[in-house]
Amino acid sequence: MDDPLGFAFPGCEVAQSLWFNDGTLIVHAGTSLFRVYGGLLAERSPIFHDMLQIPQPPGGGETFAGCPIVHLSDDPHHLKCFFLALFDHEFFPPSPATTDFPTLCGVLRVSTKYQVDSLRKRALCHLSSIVTSTAAEYRANDAGESLKIDAKDWLRVVVLARDFSILWVLPIALYRTTAYCTASEIFHGIDFHDGGGATPMHWGMNPDDQVLCLAQARELTSSGVSAAMDFCLNPPSTPGCLTPPHCMRRRLKAFRRIEGRRGKLFPLKIWREKDWEGIGVCEVCMPAMREAHSAALEVFWEGLPARFGLPEWDVLRQMKDSDLAS
Repeated sequence: MDDPLGFAFPGCEVAQSLWFNDGTLIVHAGTSLFRVYGGLLAERSPIFHDMLQIPQPPGGGETFAGCPIVHLSDDPHHLKCFFLALFDHEFFPPSPATTDFPTLCGVLRVSTKYQVDSLRKRALCHLSSIVTSTAAEYRANDAGESLKIDAKDWLRVVVLARDFSILWVLPIALYRTTAYCTASEIFHGIDFHDGGGATPMHWGMNPDDQVLCLAQARELTSSGVSAAMDFCLNPPSTPGCLTPPHCMRRRLKAFRRIEGRRGKLFPLKIWREKDWEGIGVCEVCMPAMREAHSAALEVFWEGLPARFGLPEWDVLRQMKDSDLAS
């Protein structure tokens, strides 16, 4: 269709999927124009309800085709995601259906600002699918994640969580940002192309988080990895070991193999499940080593929030439960 507001708003484009011919409200944001249902917006959002109740000046306010025009400062792509989530139930379905980060970001930002609580909670549920509660869950595969993100997206998760004080996301988000992003990306930020636009959007963490991640990048690959791999060397001999010389040689070989990964992998995944298959120790040493490794990971996991200056896990879980229940 031709742009019906081309003369009134030169350079603007109609959002084709969000221009309803029987809509009752025209929304202008950036270079995008939407024609939507004002009554439904007012019903779902107390902010829009109050906005649309403001008395118009004598002679009427700005209108087109009998519809009032509202100008918003929101990012057009965020607003598009929000409107699609509101008017198209298939666009942003609840978890465990999947979504992507740009969509979640738009829905969360706008639904929070305009107090559409049902969409905000849905976005937080998707976000919670990438936040594990235990070290074992973290090391498992990601089949249960309804939010599909790339490795570099974790930096954006940190920024989003900080913007809305979603602290329960941050231990994992900061850990993975430290693991997946280079020092330059942590310090300078990353440009992302979302929404089909030619101009990238720059995402950067606040200075405090930059310092935390850069410091932990060194700490995690040194003392963190050493603590996680201590089970290879200590105790020097497992009580009841059936073949002490052989098992010690195998344990030293495993340790040397892991040393080759130091600097590339972090404590929670530097020793993988398949590594147990070729370790070659006796039937007494194997369960003892597994237990020692699991115990080391639990100690590391419990201390993870403190590494990034966050409350302990029990407090964060209470925050998460409160957010998802609201």
